[in-house]
Amino acid sequence: MKMDGWKLKAGGAAAGLGAMVAATLALGTSTGCEALSASCSQVEGEYEEAVRAEGALGELDPQGAPQIAMALRMDMVNDLANRVLSTVLTETLNFQGTIPVSGTQGLDFSVQRPSLAVELEASNACDTCVRMKGDWGGNFGVDIPVIGRQSSALNGSVDWTVPLSVERDANGEVAIYFDSPAAVRLGAPRITGSIAALPSSWASTLEPALMNLVQERLADQVPKVRIAGYAMPNFGVAGLEFTPSVFKLDNRSNALILGIRTNLDAPGSEAAALGSALQLGEGQNVALGVQPGLIVEGVRLAMREGKVARRYTLAGNESEDGPTYATIDNLQVGSAAGNAVPLGLNFRLFNHGADWGCFSMDGRAVSALKVDEGRVSLDLEKVEFTGSRIADAANWGAAQFVTRTQGLLSAALNDNVVVGNELGVSLRSDQISAGAGMLVLKGQGATTE
Repeated sequence: MKMDGWKLKAGGAAAGLGAMVAATLALGTSTGCEALSASCSQVEGEYEEAVRAEGALGELDPQGAPQIAMALRMDMVNDLANRVLSTVLTETLNFQGTIPVSGTQGLDFSVQRPSLAVELEASNACDTCVRMKGDWGGNFGVDIPVIGRQSSALNGSVDWTVPLSVERDANGEVAIYFDSPAAVRLGAPRITGSIAALPSSWASTLEPALMNLVQERLADQVPKVRIAGYAMPNFGVAGLEFTPSVFKLDNRSNALILGIRTNLDAPGSEAAALGSALQLGEGQNVALGVQPGLIVEGVRLAMREGKVARRYTLAGNESEDGPTYATIDNLQVGSAAGNAVPLGLNFRLFNHGADWGCFSMDGRAVSALKVDEGRVSLDLEKVEFTGSRIADAANWGAAQFVTRTQGLLSAALNDNVVVGNELGVSLRSDQISAGAGMLVLKGQGATTE
């Protein structure tokens, strides 16, 4: 998907002086006279009340209902985890030491050039447990009394149940870990191995002792390994905090579900409903979800901080001394039709300080979020106002609060948020929908360098 897979389109031509004049003249006609009857103090009071009603940053609740979510089927988790897990495990199993053997002081040995082919699958041992299963091998050498140095290919299997854990990491991402230190409560890894090229009497003696050493080494020395993560979209505001609030493996769909909560005063999704909304279908292994209210609160906060323009000319151009003040009400999500979801950004404009009167009006920026041939587009179709008091309403499609809303929504539903260790994800999207209060994008993901 990447950002070049996203298409953001804004309708309408650029506003000029003519549009301003036309808009001003429109206000003077008989159809708009009722707007001029409002007193400036009344309009200012309504604006101040609307600003006070906007949410603010609050306390971060780690158990709060998630506002952002991601689901990864285990094949996608494996693609993200395989390289880093293989590196860590082969480094751990490349070792030498002394095997305790009865009647000797121990035999010096080495395991060199180990290799592993393992996969993770969901386990019912705990809510976030995975079972790592597969084959391992290497070259085994041992110093046997009288006989001398003997070598054999080493072939066996590994079966290890380990919980996954999640936390915010130093990069500011919500990171998913293969938490091997926490696996001690679930039991030791089960290891088998054959060194059949040794004399049979020595092989039968050394194999169980070697497997015990390998088992202990895996249990004691494999560190906590970061295998994947979620990179939060950049809201561009100060004081924004976030934390994982839902993390579980769904055995029915063999998928990992991650929910994230911020300290923005926006609604979240209940965990039970979230699992259903993120349910992956055939051929899908990635789902991304975001609460529209979170996007709105992010833009509102940016407006309060002066990072998104609050004041405009009547034609929709940003202006530090413009007479028109904007507030956002909500982002409404319509019913999905095919692979498109209609969106309506509802806002209010308060005009005061102009010689020709004070008034307020309701506006709506109508967009469509679509999936077509694996690509996602967010198209602004029109801007409309109650009473049609603005002659060229389309110019408001380029207002900063409209474009920032579109940009944040695009960033939250973009595969750039799914990250591995030095790996990214390319998502071929095939479904956009609404569920559990979220906008949800689904598709088939693949890792990229």
